[in-house]
Amino acid sequence: MDETDALRKAFGAAEVPSQAAENRARAALQQRISSKEQRVSTKGRHRRTRFAITAGVAVAAAAAVVAAVVVTRDDDHAPAPKAAPATSSPATSVLPYARPASAAEYLENAAWTAERKPWTDPRPDQFMYIETLELRNKPSYENQHPNDPIRPDLAEKRKVQQWDSVDGQSMARFDNGKLVVTKRGEGNQFWDRIAWSTITSMTSPDKVPDGVPGPGSMGIMLDAFIGQYVVPPNVQAAIFRHLAQSPGMTMNPDAVNIDGRPAVGLGRIIEGYLSQELLFDKQTYQFIGERLVAIKDHVTHGDDGDAVSHKGDVYRQVIYSKMIIVDRPGDTQ
Repeated sequence: MDETDALRKAFGAAEVPSQAAENRARAALQQRISSKEQRVSTKGRHRRTRFAITAGVAVAAAAAVVAAVVVTRDDDHAPAPKAAPATSSPATSVLPYARPASAAEYLENAAWTAERKPWTDPRPDQFMYIETLELRNKPSYENQHPNDPIRPDLAEKRKVQQWDSVDGQSMARFDNGKLVVTKRGEGNQFWDRIAWSTITSMTSPDKVPDGVPGPGSMGIMLDAFIGQYVVPPNVQAAIFRHLAQSPGMTMNPDAVNIDGRPAVGLGRIIEGYLSQELLFDKQTYQFIGERLVAIKDHVTHGDDGDAVSHKGDVYRQVIYSKMIIVDRPGDTQ
């Protein structure tokens, strides 16, 4: 008699197994698969800096079939059995934490799911396409007050699309509704991009720096880097695990994104009064956006006057709609 027959006998064909049965099934599953465990400062003006992340997970509920992925959610924390090695099929693994209670545990779940995403290495002439939905002040106000918080009476949702070639030699943006493609060096247009070889070298947490080195003296903070580049799943997973090991990471279970869906905010406090959060879907561990919000009143003194922040002020709120590789500028699939 196999597990499925046993369940049918115990519960009947049309009856949904109980949580206790699910737990027993998970234990049986773990006995059959590998038991090896996985172990799982900003300076200057920060308000217009990107903070982003992306990830995905397919969640299935199964009672006893040994090949199923079992995920449970509960308000109480209890670590689930650790994931099988990364070389294992995702159909024979479970999330590292069934009910993550800290930023580190949630990021490990995000890393575990990220490294199981399909991926094909891009050609140098292909493009990283990043599409965002951003909550921003109206352009007329934003141009005059670029560092101000988002004002509810002036806020609007803005779709932003950008294409950057993998080799860093071309970029494309919409200008007044027209797609404009620029090649590096044309019309004295120059910019720096992180080399693809540098990106693909970050395959484990110890190989991920807090500031990703670029051409010359250029460097970009890790939290900004992951929102500006489409990276391989193993690199994304390494970044998540590196962040999980970073001091001061916190979890905000009640963050809300632009369209009102509940989210989990993972991040840290910068400059003593700002919470820099990466937003994840509560159900799927998928990265969905980012935000920068004041957690207390603060006055920043500057040569051009004082900048006053109030608790609850939001300086950046973004949803990442797409982060994919495409063949040419203008492609969105």
